[in-house]
Amino acid sequence: MGILTQLKEKVTQYIDVYVKLFKVNFIGRTSNIMSYFLFALICLFISFCIVLFIGFGLTEVFVEAGFSKMVSFFIVIGIYVLMLGIVVSFRKRITRFFASGFIRVLTEGDNEDEEKEEQ
Repeated sequence: MGILTQLKEKVTQYIDVYVKLFKVNFIGRTSNIMSYFLFALICLFISFCIVLFIGFGLTEVFVEAGFSKMVSFFIVIGIYVLMLGIVVSFRKRITRFFASGFIRVLTEGDNEDEEKEEQ
């Protein structure tokens, strides 16, 4: 009976350690993903502000060039539509760039685990 009891305790201890390790890895990966997501949102907000104020600045440049304010706004809208067309035409490259970033973030811990196992 003593051997079975020790075996049961060792198996229980192993499962407990494995579950705790799984939780820690899950928390680590989730925090990496969330931090990357928040970083992307902050960059998106800053980019939006930059594009907005560049638009206002371009409008004023066109007004100073002699166009009316309404024509200047339409020119800036045309520039934005052109930029949108360029982004849509390069959507595969852009999505591959972000996908590779997400894959890198998700598999970041795997490389460290493999190096530890090799040692």
